[in-house]
Amino acid sequence: MQSKIHKRIGALFLSLALCLGLLPTAALAANAAAVEDIWDGTSDTNWYNDNETEFTLTTAEELAGLAALVNKGNTFENKTVKLGGNINLSGSEWTSIGSGGQGWRGTFDGQNYQINNLKTRKTDTDPGHGLFYYITSGTVENLSVVDADIESSSGNFNMGILADWTNGSVTIRNCHTSGTIHNKTGNKLLGGVIGSAKAGAQIIGCSSDAEIISDHYDDGDEFSDCDTVGGIVGQWENATDAALISDCWFGGSISCGFNDSGVGGILGANFDFYENQPGVDIQNCLVATREIRCVEPGNITWIAAVVNGQVTNCIWPDTPPDGVTLDEETYPDNKGNYLAVVKLVVDSDASTAGADPNFKQSSCGTAVSDFTSADVLTGLNTNAAGGIEWVAGIKHPTFSWDKWHISADYTAVDAAIEKANALNENDYRDFSAVKAAIDAVVRGKNITEQSEVDAMAQAIEEAINALVRRSSGGSSSPSYSVTTPSKTENGTVTVNPKSASKGSTVTITAKPDSGYQLDDLT
Repeated sequence: MQSKIHKRIGALFLSLALCLGLLPTAALAANAAAVEDIWDGTSDTNWYNDNETEFTLTTAEELAGLAALVNKGNTFENKTVKLGGNINLSGSEWTSIGSGGQGWRGTFDGQNYQINNLKTRKTDTDPGHGLFYYITSGTVENLSVVDADIESSSGNFNMGILADWTNGSVTIRNCHTSGTIHNKTGNKLLGGVIGSAKAGAQIIGCSSDAEIISDHYDDGDEFSDCDTVGGIVGQWENATDAALISDCWFGGSISCGFNDSGVGGILGANFDFYENQPGVDIQNCLVATREIRCVEPGNITWIAAVVNGQVTNCIWPDTPPDGVTLDEETYPDNKGNYLAVVKLVVDSDASTAGADPNFKQSSCGTAVSDFTSADVLTGLNTNAAGGIEWVAGIKHPTFSWDKWHISADYTAVDAAIEKANALNENDYRDFSAVKAAIDAVVRGKNITEQSEVDAMAQAIEEAINALVRRSSGGSSSPSYSVTTPSKTENGTVTVNPKSASKGSTVTITAKPDSGYQLDDLT
């Protein structure tokens, strides 16, 4: 609608506000947003039919039902479970899938949905910290476990966010974890994705920006004064030819309070306890954080400590975190930085493992200072495994499916700022609203938050349109501010421009919310 400016413009907007405020209440009731259910810890197994091979879960109760079924002996071998939407576990205590003695053997496909707010608190010898406790075969893929809150003072050995441990021909693909995982009693294999992996597991295209904490603990037992901690996997044992960590990134933090622990940005350590085992191969992985710390910094590797496995085409930081010093006298081989990889030489008779002094770090990849550089992204894509596509992320490269770490489009915001900067603020009565809108811009939003970024651009544009020029002389026509109601219900009212003089045309737009319509316009 277009209207010529006139003296009754204020009355026009008053009528418009009243009209919009009186939209039908029946529509409001019909379109009210559903309140998200809060999970009370109960389970639902009614969705399961033993004659079927594929199931889709949409609620926390159904997911808890899956855990109940597996923990009673149903391994879901040759069956597929999918997520049909995000599931919020809302802080109730989670019982891990497979903690009843039987491991998972089916296919779990998250379909790129999230499981949020998984929480566990374990004491004594209780098993099950992560979403899964034990995976013996099968696949877990396309899943994010977000904002986990895991804390343990139990004697159970394995601890991970996605799974505590895997053993056998297991594939973990396109999975992400975040939140906090906190070991309070030492003597654990602790990982951001998997606590402990054994034999021929393959972990491909996975990532974590979890906070991983291992507190110092001493109960007088010499075997409880250390642990093995990794950003992706805590410890790998008895690897077979298939054992693989490929195209994974870690961007979180690790803090370890033990002198004798093995700490790695991708894998804490790989130990093979039998002769002629091949070790785990680590390929094309990225450690995109410097926040990896241990009481003994010489026990930290950016990538891993391995026995026989090959580490190739990896990328790690070129300096340690702030406050960490590896002086030449104490650490003559480090050159001031954590080692990327330690090649372990194991003496089985003495039960010791030491570093091979002749191992060349440069064979494992490259140390960099800028994770966002084009060279880093190009290198990762050049060496990527089949089916993996790395893309530019907010702080570092990530995967094409990972919308939570890919930047929103700030093109409109940058254009609006450029338009504002081209103006001479002295030409206007009050430029403060434009400055405030620009100052309110928040960088680093991801593509799931695009609407918020678009709103930032709109706020700058509206502030520019509302500017009122200073009068340049008595002969010029006066300019009037065109205002909209400060609050409207069930819709919005906008005008363009927001200041006008005699003869100007002002466009008024009334936009009802979804599910509403404008009855009439006065």
